[in-house]
Amino acid sequence: MKKAFLAVFLSLLIFLPAQHLGAQEGVRVALLPLTLHTQEDLGVIKGAISKVLSTRLMAQGDLVVLERSLLDRFLADLPPGEVTEREARWVGRRVGAHFVIFGSLTKVGDYVSLDLKVLDVTGETPTRAVFGEYQGLQELMAGLDSVAVELRDRILGREVVGFRGPGTLRASLLYQAIGYTKLQRFPGRSLKGVEVGDVDGDRRKEIVLMEPHSIWVYRDTGRELKLLGEFRLSVAHNLLTLGTIDVDGDGKEEIAVTDVLGDDLQSFLLSFEGGKFKYKAKGLNRYLCVKEMGGRKVLLAQAMGGDTDFSGPVEELVWKKGKLRMKGTLKGLPGGPRWLYSFVLGHFTGGERPEMVYVNSLGELRLVTLEGDQLWKTSGSYCRSDNYFDRPEVFADEKGLPTPFPRRVYLPTRMLARDLDADGVDELVVLLNRFSMGEHVEKVRIYDKGHVLALVWDGMAMAQAWRTQDLPGCIFDFQIADSDNDGREELVAVVVSSPFLKRKTSSNLLVFELYE
Repeated sequence: MKKAFLAVFLSLLIFLPAQHLGAQEGVRVALLPLTLHTQEDLGVIKGAISKVLSTRLMAQGDLVVLERSLLDRFLADLPPGEVTEREARWVGRRVGAHFVIFGSLTKVGDYVSLDLKVLDVTGETPTRAVFGEYQGLQELMAGLDSVAVELRDRILGREVVGFRGPGTLRASLLYQAIGYTKLQRFPGRSLKGVEVGDVDGDRRKEIVLMEPHSIWVYRDTGRELKLLGEFRLSVAHNLLTLGTIDVDGDGKEEIAVTDVLGDDLQSFLLSFEGGKFKYKAKGLNRYLCVKEMGGRKVLLAQAMGGDTDFSGPVEELVWKKGKLRMKGTLKGLPGGPRWLYSFVLGHFTGGERPEMVYVNSLGELRLVTLEGDQLWKTSGSYCRSDNYFDRPEVFADEKGLPTPFPRRVYLPTRMLARDLDADGVDELVVLLNRFSMGEHVEKVRIYDKGHVLALVWDGMAMAQAWRTQDLPGCIFDFQIADSDNDGREELVAVVVSSPFLKRKTSSNLLVFELYE
């Protein structure tokens, strides 16, 4: 890893323009050392980032980045820890800078976040933030050019343009309950999962649906939902979670499925080509989960405990030499080991560093910093559904404490961190199912209705920004993606009617337009 990083860094240095050491005109910028938030030794990388940014900022001659030796005289007087705005302004005044750039580098597993602030020493303009998320250190180094451009724009007062997909967030969406625009009924089916991805490599996205022992691939043609392929297993299987990710870089997304057979995890990866499914990997004794981290999808895995719902760290899996292999573990999560389905990382408060939202077994949400400080909590039944599997030989609760009844394991539903309105702050998108019976009874849950909602930080708490209309039954899963290939993302969800006292269940696939 270090050799690969040094190769990237040296290639960057080859193309760095020579600094004009005698130049003293222009806007004077103090680039302070980054504060590191990681369990790894990233001292070399920290210095390399400063070197590249410094050179890129001075490339056009209108900015002068002050020498580090000048800064060191005053940095030694600062208290340990992250630099505050007050301290940055103090250093800037001492060295005669017009602007001060300071901030932090966070690394959790392969998720890397660079969070910077541009401070006007005179106080005439407000402090502005520049941040980026990356999948690995090499991607971070390759992205420093765009970071430097944005820093220059902040310093020189240029308008910074946010990039997003076509469409503007619907004005009627904010603080409203929105209705669906498409509905597809599936009588006799119990849909537990929905995902959207290009699984056949034709640069168009397909909709993947999952039942307890079946998977279907559809395409929304605009006129109909066209079935492209079907994959069936025996009724002994219980498919639990669904995701799509291009693990081997061939342009086709594989389908990652968590499968339990009896009391054993038998998860697998499927490829889909020419209307045919094929195992790419099978018999994996791990829970699987596809998450977006650092702007990319990553495939995470975790083991089941002997008498607990999960055991050990969250691992990242990659495709190498024709096999799935463990790349590393996800380190730095606050609060100790967590189930890979129970948390999501995002920039929820608009701060420099990402935060984590996690849900406990009662459906209570918590927003915490990566140091573990709690910013917000709520009661409720968020992220709960009827997606479960039984462990008939395990007479213990979720923590492994003895109980007189065999264990029934309920999986938390999907949580998304998405900046839907391109304001630099992530919304938390979750679902909320309401019980008509069995909320506090482990073996029986009867659902009345539910909805998907987005929560945003209002300065003190996560407040509701928008929600869908109430949907009768139980919402099992949802996703936000361009499901109909019109260039705009939609919210798609699968809802199952309550099967209690009914001979047959039925399901609905619903699509909600988010942009106009």
